[in-house]
Amino acid sequence: MQQSIQTSVLILGTLALIFGIWTLIGLLKRAFGKAKQRPRRKKIILGVCADFSQLVGIPLWVVRLYALLYAPFLVGIFFYLLYYLVMRLRKQTPPPLAPTERPLSVTKMDTYHY
Repeated sequence: MQQSIQTSVLILGTLALIFGIWTLIGLLKRAFGKAKQRPRRKKIILGVCADFSQLVGIPLWVVRLYALLYAPFLVGIFFYLLYYLVMRLRKQTPPPLAPTERPLSVTKMDTYHY
């Protein structure tokens, strides 16, 4: 019994590690501008998996599989709801304004009279 529990924990931990590394690679690609743009997918419940898949570049079915795999342990549900709250806050905040190099000003004005 102890051996099977240890094996299950090892398998779930390895899967979580693989997913974490895959997510890290996707975020690094996005940070350096090398992430491929994917078309928006249809959301099922709250759109969390589709948004996360779009953000990190992981296929949508993989994200949904991991969410379902970890749902019985309440870890999947916790992260699902946490990401939903973060996603809602992210969409409500306006993007920062790009700073201009120098303020716009009129330096020369030509007038013509006919």
